[in-house]
Amino acid sequence: ENGKEENDGPKRLCLVCGDTASGFHYGVASCEACKAFFKRTIQGNIEYTCPASNDCEINKRRRKACQACRFQKCLRMGMLKEGVRLDRVRGGRQKYRRSSEMPYPVQNVPVKRPTLEENKMMIALSQCEPEVPIVGVTDPLLSDSEPRIVNILSDLYDREIISTIGWAKQVPGFTDLTLNDQMRLLQSTWTEILTLSLAFRSLHTGGKLVFASDFSLDEKLAKDSGAYELYQSCMQVVERLERVGLFKEEYCVLKALVLANADTRIEDFSSIKKLRDNIMSSLSDCVAVLRPANVTAHVNSLLLCLPSLRQSDLTIKRFWLGVRREGKVVMNKLFVEMLEAHFR
Repeated sequence: ENGKEENDGPKRLCLVCGDTASGFHYGVASCEACKAFFKRTIQGNIEYTCPASNDCEINKRRRKACQACRFQKCLRMGMLKEGVRLDRVRGGRQKYRRSSEMPYPVQNVPVKRPTLEENKMMIALSQCEPEVPIVGVTDPLLSDSEPRIVNILSDLYDREIISTIGWAKQVPGFTDLTLNDQMRLLQSTWTEILTLSLAFRSLHTGGKLVFASDFSLDEKLAKDSGAYELYQSCMQVVERLERVGLFKEEYCVLKALVLANADTRIEDFSSIKKLRDNIMSSLSDCVAVLRPANVTAHVNSLLLCLPSLRQSDLTIKRFWLGVRREGKVVMNKLFVEMLEAHFR
């Protein structure tokens, strides 16, 4: 049997444990064992505790040794909690396998869908979308040197974090969560939210990242200023969104879903599930109006952008931690606190 597998050409590997992947499950290439483990954990709302220091190695041989670290790796690799059916309904084997490869169970489209004007969640999110920042005057004594460019980026990130906190408070249902859950969602997702906003502004700009209305970063400037790692990670998200195609209305709702899809420990699971369900319903309604021909396929293609955002998250945080360690660039207190919250 193994010989047959080798003859079929290279096999895709499970991103969690390295075993042979049976397909894409919950948005990620994974094996049957890790798919079943993730599903069981979400359906049972199980919380695990690592007996060691939360950094156990997860591979095919040791994947059962620590459930806590295995679950964290599932999330880190981009598995989507929303992909799991919480009602435990399953059909025949073939049907189950096919549906489990969808990142979110999209309901059959009813005959009557709300129009865009009736989509209250989308309207509210469109109205609270922050303005694109402006760099304005920068220190004329600094040339186009590495510190100047990274200083500009640091200031923009700090301002965008403040703007994101204000935006989140206007997401319908967000302030109904406990204060601890609000803070945890923001601390966990701020990088993904900023990257999605940046990527949407940068669609079809010929390789430029539009950080502000008067400041863009292209590949050459990124290399010259030491920010190529940041540039490359963000451009991968831009390219992913360009392949999918994204309307402004879809982007506004998808950004709220990123906030609600945080990989973090939460206090009130039912309130966050309600928030996610409302956002998903809005996204599905939105797509039904904009792309009535193939709603389910397009909703799924939008949701499959979320793992690429999560993968960019760690690269971007590593870049800024490196900048902080070097100490050449001014980084405001809030920016540093949000950056370090991830590693506490």
